[in-house]
Amino acid sequence: MQKKFLLIGWDAADWKILNPLMDAGELPALNQLVETGVVGELMACQPLNTAALWTSVATGKRPWRHGIIHSREWDAQDQQLVPTNRHARRVCALWEILARADKRSLVVGWPATHGSAENAGMIVSDRYSEPTAAPGVKPWPPASPGTYNQNFLANALDSMRVSPETIGADLISQYIPQWKRVDQKRDRRIGQLRVLLTADFSHHAAILHLMQTCEWDFATVRLPAPGHISRWFLPFSAPRRAWINENDFDLYQDVVRMEYRILDRMLGALLQTAGRNTTAMLISAHGVRSPDFPPAGFPQNDADAWKSPVGIITASGPELVQDGLLHGASVLDVVPTILTWFGLPIGDDMEGRVWVEAFQDPPAIQRVASWETEASSGDIAPPVAQSGVPAALAVQREAQWNFTQSCLESAQLAVALPVLEDLFASFPERNDFANALFHCQLNLGRLTDAEATLEVLLETLPPGVFSLLPRAELALAKRDVRQARQLVYEAIQTNPTHPLILRQMGLLLLRLREWQPLAELARAALKTEERDPMVWLGLAEASLRLGQPDEAEAAARRAIQLKYFLPDAHFILARALVAQNKWEQAREAMSAMLKLQPDNRAAAGYNRRLASSTDARAKFNE
Repeated sequence: MQKKFLLIGWDAADWKILNPLMDAGELPALNQLVETGVVGELMACQPLNTAALWTSVATGKRPWRHGIIHSREWDAQDQQLVPTNRHARRVCALWEILARADKRSLVVGWPATHGSAENAGMIVSDRYSEPTAAPGVKPWPPASPGTYNQNFLANALDSMRVSPETIGADLISQYIPQWKRVDQKRDRRIGQLRVLLTADFSHHAAILHLMQTCEWDFATVRLPAPGHISRWFLPFSAPRRAWINENDFDLYQDVVRMEYRILDRMLGALLQTAGRNTTAMLISAHGVRSPDFPPAGFPQNDADAWKSPVGIITASGPELVQDGLLHGASVLDVVPTILTWFGLPIGDDMEGRVWVEAFQDPPAIQRVASWETEASSGDIAPPVAQSGVPAALAVQREAQWNFTQSCLESAQLAVALPVLEDLFASFPERNDFANALFHCQLNLGRLTDAEATLEVLLETLPPGVFSLLPRAELALAKRDVRQARQLVYEAIQTNPTHPLILRQMGLLLLRLREWQPLAELARAALKTEERDPMVWLGLAEASLRLGQPDEAEAAARRAIQLKYFLPDAHFILARALVAQNKWEQAREAMSAMLKLQPDNRAAAGYNRRLASSTDARAKFNE
């Protein structure tokens, strides 16, 4: 029997929105997928830029390596900004790897696919739904060149594109029952909603047609509307916030709920078309923060502040377990898992893991050095300006910033440093640039440079906690523990609430070995950032040091659930289990840690002591 795999992407889907709707019986297709398969949270990598993240899903590699670091680029020929094309991607996507193994792929709506090569399956780019004529002009001219990687697709798919004019009152009334009350000359949100829905409906129509008319092994579609809709309309969902106009709340409170009901109908149609024996996976590369986030303060200029780094994953199929939980899943794991499902090797240059626990029978994991060719892998290089046009320069600046965020997350400090220096020199008023450069210099041991950067940074920060913490970090780097402790305690007195500040403060308390304040701070941070693995890690270490191994165990397990590749959490878990005389579980935790960091000498020595202690106890019990 032919094996088929269906991958569906819902942008910005989040369990905290979906679970209440499933409990109310409003999402039957999603509920069926969850109940018959595995489910979990999917951790993003930095930056949270849409094109960068979804390309990490498709390649199993971080943005600084795959090259897609911004959603838009400058088109020199047309002299305008356009969605980023395929040519900017330096590595293979999943469907290109599958093509080498003679697997047939259908791909619709993914970022950075415009202008794809012919031999990678049948690809319909993310620019498929873009209008090619002014409003009211019918029929639309053909989709722009590069939309289809095989030109004959235009014969059927051009006519399936949905225009905003076709989103009529019958559909809008499902989202906004009182839409007639809206003054559309002043309030443009209904028009914006129409534009957003055209992308999802167009992508859905295209993938359904391809699945019904083509032979395929792998099919995937990405639906972008839920992300934008959540960003614009989630603040109007219940309960009403004090700063939300009551009339707007009455008008728009059902928009997000209805969007997911429509998406669920699309999901049901896709699953039915794919067939019962197809393995289906639904993911989002990130989630959404509370509508009240972020509070005023640091950092500035964050266009992705509304996004949460925690998305969703659920998958069901004949070879997968039922009613299973995935812990520590990452966007970098999707490609290795699907390749293994197809019986293909994963590249050693892929950073993710295979979700072995999702399979009924543990799969054989094969490896190759890389799926890349010498020509496609290339040297890693930061983006450079290609135009002097202000709009292009602005995008280029943000692309460079995204590049450095990816490098910093991967501890590629030397690669990030010159780019950050250039950004800081050009925009010293940007405190996010200055803050990143300061920490990069600090971690590289360049204390004199860090001190000079801090002088500029402090000029852009408001007084209080935002200024106190970087001063404390510099003092600690200079081994002035007394001053660092004084500054941190002064910062605590300001009662900060910003998640990034709480994390920064927690790291300082950890290094200062101030366990009780660290535990209190972590519990406070969890009220708003329950899904931050680093907060749970801090609570685990503090609890263990305070003689509370049961709390330390629970916190460490939660950190691992959120981010499996977190060696420190496994190490703390093992120590917490030892403190409770749970010897066998402690050995398992330490073994898991050593798989992540086989060269960790402290853990290896600890593991040897665990082994000898367990053996001695076993002989005593005999």
